[in-house]
Amino acid sequence: MTAEAGRSPESCGRCGSGDLTRFAMVLTDGTDVTFIACQACEAREWLHQHDDGTWESLPIALVLERSTKKQQ
Repeated sequence: MTAEAGRSPESCGRCGSGDLTRFAMVLTDGTDVTFIACQACEAREWLHQHDDGTWESLPIALVLERSTKKQQ
């Protein structure tokens, strides 16, 4: 999935189903995200809510980058 503005964690971005598993998470860099897994089509998505209340779907590469512990 690609980054998509205007999403919501209430329905699947792929099939529109509301049958989701949701987890609020904080990535290593401090980014708050909501992970959703669709029970209907098995899609997985990480959503970030901006200060203005809009949601954005984050690509997995960005989630992994923000979750990687930096070497000192």
